[in-house]
Amino acid sequence: MKNNSDLKRKPDKFETNLQRFLLAKEPFFIIGCVRSGTTILRDLLRAHPKMDCPEETHFYRWADPFDSPRFEGYYNGDLFRKHRKLDRVADVQYKIWEKISTNRKQLMSAYGFKFIEINGGDPAAVRLFDKTPQNVYGLLLIAADFPQSKFVHIYRNPLNVVASLLEGKVMAKHSVVAAVNYWTETMKILNEFKKLYPEKLIELSYEDVMLDPDTHLRKTTTFVGEDESLLPKSKGKTHKEKNKYKRKLDQADIDFVLQQCEPFYSLYGFQHPDQ
Repeated sequence: MKNNSDLKRKPDKFETNLQRFLLAKEPFFIIGCVRSGTTILRDLLRAHPKMDCPEETHFYRWADPFDSPRFEGYYNGDLFRKHRKLDRVADVQYKIWEKISTNRKQLMSAYGFKFIEINGGDPAAVRLFDKTPQNVYGLLLIAADFPQSKFVHIYRNPLNVVASLLEGKVMAKHSVVAAVNYWTETMKILNEFKKLYPEKLIELSYEDVMLDPDTHLRKTTTFVGEDESLLPKSKGKTHKEKNKYKRKLDQADIDFVLQQCEPFYSLYGFQHPDQ
């Protein structure tokens, strides 16, 4: 745990870099249910020369307070070491930032600054954004730490989300109940958030993004305050929804998902499979 002597040893370079980063535009956040297109949306937006995003950070995912033993424990596993390697951020550098930061905002800002810098960008000119679907659980804390931030919610038909989580190719296999709750909990949180901050949130359908990515990428880029004309064309980088649920789910599973995902299934414009 940190003490006063730790805080007095903050290096000047850290303070200077952090202040410089915080004076730039605040990051924006891609959030939503897992297996709903957050990764492909991130990769498409990364093509913009003035925006960049690390691998999933999960800095706002867990409710345990920053610097608590459980909070620190989450980031010492193989998954986050792998993410840091992909970001080209050394573990030793991360541990220094974790030690001298006093809250999540400082840690995320320091990490984002270095990520942009070591990947060839100018942190004062390149907009940081974050793609961690489960950061939806820390939505209010993010909004408090970054009051000018914007949020991009990409959502997908829950039948295909459930099918993907049952398949277990990218994430561990989930039960139908767990997969459904990934989707419904996300929808509950975001729809309550919309009541408070409707101007901070844009929502995109995964299916629409796959069919017409350029229109939705321009819309998103404009929403977060960047120049949409700098986006390259994304032709050939997306594909039509494959509807794997038709092969992965039996009728009982389909009926259960449809029942549990209301009222959001209808509110978000999804049609019953028989229609």
